[in-house]
Amino acid sequence: MNASPADSRVLIVEDAPANIQALTAILREKGYAISIATNGRQALDVLAAVRPDLILLDVMMPEMDGFETCTRIKASAQWRDIPIIFLTAKSETGDIVRGFELGAVDYVAKPFHAHELLARVHTHLAMHRLRRENEQLVRAESENARHRSVAQMVAGVAHEINTPLGVINTAASLLTRWLAEPVMVTLAKTADGQMMAEDLAEAAGLITRNAHRAHKLVQDFKKVSVNQITDVRETTSLAETIEETVNLFRATARRSPMQVMFTNNLPQPRGEWTGYPGSLSQVLLNLLSNAQRYAYPEGVGGRVEIELSADPPGMPDGYQITVRDFGQGIPPENLPRIFEPFFTTGRGQGGSGLGMSIVHTIVTAHMKGAIAITSTLGEGTTVVMHLPRTVPA
Repeated sequence: MNASPADSRVLIVEDAPANIQALTAILREKGYAISIATNGRQALDVLAAVRPDLILLDVMMPEMDGFETCTRIKASAQWRDIPIIFLTAKSETGDIVRGFELGAVDYVAKPFHAHELLARVHTHLAMHRLRRENEQLVRAESENARHRSVAQMVAGVAHEINTPLGVINTAASLLTRWLAEPVMVTLAKTADGQMMAEDLAEAAGLITRNAHRAHKLVQDFKKVSVNQITDVRETTSLAETIEETVNLFRATARRSPMQVMFTNNLPQPRGEWTGYPGSLSQVLLNLLSNAQRYAYPEGVGGRVEIELSADPPGMPDGYQITVRDFGQGIPPENLPRIFEPFFTTGRGQGGSGLGMSIVHTIVTAHMKGAIAITSTLGEGTTVVMHLPRTVPA
């Protein structure tokens, strides 16, 4: 991937006005944004305020030379990955080697030539961007592997929990049956016996209802987890797939105050769908996690609504899934780039910039659907997906 000058900022650290003027003219003509520092200490101050994509660093400067400046930059975890190209009038091998040992990626000898300078700047910006994106891909793959491991673990735990749940349900059924035995019916005719029988019946009903609820949750977890591991094309209920995913999110995000509500507006509530339930679960979990992370302040939470309906008139025969939050919204200038790989405004919150790109790819390429996003600052964000009733094999 080539680095675009319009997206790149270069910090020039140089004390000679003529060199500053020449470097600025060469780089600005190609569209690079420029920051300037006239000595090493000022360069560190600029770095604290503006993060450049590359640094052109003069070696010979008063107060703090380029070697010491480079050493301090590379000592900072925040700045050490910024590529540095030394500008030097020296051509001695020792100085060049020292620069590389301190972490510089290249050097340009003075007097410099515009074509050589631009070629080196462009090359190292492109290499830096490719290296950064490769690291993000590795992290994303590690995250996917972690999700698969968690899904396998959840499926296994769900299977194991079914046995004690069956025992609990059987015990509750036995308790209910014993209450109907003649001896218990006779005992219940006494004042104390009646109160005891009513309490036991209420306890048995409570156990049974909650055992059934727990069993359904376990089945939901197991189904979603297995689907995410295997993800085969199958005919299923779209409404049930969404409800199962929402239940899984509610359980895994129990500490979050975010409320997720699912509304099924289909005339035929089941919503028969032939597609990939595991992939759809991945999309919905990603959208819900984004709302949890970005839409609302940490620890505050809010409301997210998911609606399932038939595609409106004029659309191909299929389903529409709407995911809507009421949080802080997305700035208008960022909306066109939401589905771009690696674009994120939340790196400080752990965002890799791949989540929404993956969502877009799954919906459009894998499930042959469409996805659109709208947002208003201070009012929230709405994601609308259209899925065909039958996803082509």
